[in-house]
Amino acid sequence: MKKLLRILLLFVVAAIAFAVFWYSRPADLDFEKFRAALPHAAASRFAEVEGVGRVHYQEKGTGRALVLIHGNNSSAYSWAEVFDELAKEFRVVALDLKGFGFTAKPDGDYRVETQAALVVRLLDGLGIERATLCGSSMGGAVALAAAINYPQRVDALILVGSSAFTETRGGSLAPAYVRWPYIGGAVTALALTSDSLVREGLRKSFHDESKVTDERVAAYYRPLRTRDGQRAARLVRDQRDYTRIENALDKIRQPTLLIWGAQDRLNLLEDGRRLHAKINGSQLVVFDSCGHLPQEEMPERFAREVLSFMKSKAEAGR
Repeated sequence: MKKLLRILLLFVVAAIAFAVFWYSRPADLDFEKFRAALPHAAASRFAEVEGVGRVHYQEKGTGRALVLIHGNNSSAYSWAEVFDELAKEFRVVALDLKGFGFTAKPDGDYRVETQAALVVRLLDGLGIERATLCGSSMGGAVALAAAINYPQRVDALILVGSSAFTETRGGSLAPAYVRWPYIGGAVTALALTSDSLVREGLRKSFHDESKVTDERVAAYYRPLRTRDGQRAARLVRDQRDYTRIENALDKIRQPTLLIWGAQDRLNLLEDGRRLHAKINGSQLVVFDSCGHLPQEEMPERFAREVLSFMKSKAEAGR
């Protein structure tokens, strides 16, 4: 009996210690606190979107609308190195999806279809009738969901190392323990007391590991230091399901450009070729010596490919 009481006491003490640890961290990010470290902070705006709350986005340029949609555990930061170049030709909007960056992180639905609805509601608020959607990784799946569910709002697609298939052969950024029942969240929270987990994930995302700078690691790590950021990351992971998108790929009618890193270890080039075969009339451009994030690893070439695609699309529409 005494042994059992000691075990229960240890459990209670551990639970209290973890509760103190958990609630000692901020619930969410304070934009003003990080404004000075944020690329293109002068272009940052906030909109109130029903069902989400505060949505952070960056907007610059005029002309045809180009919406940039980041991937999982990312934010508008992913487009920082191409933002200005693209804004020379287009009205560029780079948003933080629900649960990411400086956007609100409520409980609830984090399926890509719901994120696609958020993108469309943001377009409504900005008075944008039609836009080209450019999505990276999970953001590509969001762009695809928007093209499938709101085809009249999507002018064209640019899919960058895009997710589209529920079953893939690529790797995962997350270690196995994040999926452990009951204690996975607690173990992950403890692991995220340092940036080593994020740093290792970024090493998997780049072919050129010199791109994994302290500044880049800090930008990706920042939201995951908050309680709401970690909870949202779990909800996104648990609700990941691309079945509806995969089954509707042959219905995509928008002009589509696929950009893929030949050394992408997360969404393999093999999946890029599968997606290319599924979307009628799509173009596939492969970046050699490049990983999962071409817009960050090879920003100059990425911007050229996007500008070339957009120009050819405009000429075809004349």
